[in-house]
Amino acid sequence: MATIDAARIILRRHARSTSALQSWTMLTDYLALNAVHERVEVFRVLLLDRKNRLIRDRVMTRGSIDHVPVYVSEVLRAALVLDASALILCHNHPSGDPHPSQTDIELTRKIVEACKVMEIVVHDHIIVGFGREKNAFSMRAAGMLSD
Repeated sequence: MATIDAARIILRRHARSTSALQSWTMLTDYLALNAVHERVEVFRVLLLDRKNRLIRDRVMTRGSIDHVPVYVSEVLRAALVLDASALILCHNHPSGDPHPSQTDIELTRKIVEACKVMEIVVHDHIIVGFGREKNAFSMRAAGMLSD
């Protein structure tokens, strides 16, 4: 547990000093380390500045083993309060399967539409799953996010 906490602190410090989008591996390792002990779904938002540096990693809400309630207004409020210009959405699937549900897809579309009005970019929605090995699903890579 102490090793995971130390790794989490190091990755967070590194993410704040460089571009959060510098490497897919760094990003997914960071997200996986933060979700490794979670037994319920946790929805978090990485709030980024204009240079894609991490301003804050904010846990928006915690849910159950197969659902997490998320309010679009709360995501937008967090971005506006911190003057974020971009976001990376993330949540975990404790079942191990990182593929998005229809609810995940619809929520992401709503958040993207709301952020467009405020000129905030949503870079991705990443779902982290665990099984035999760590895996992550990128809605951007799967073509589910449009610019």
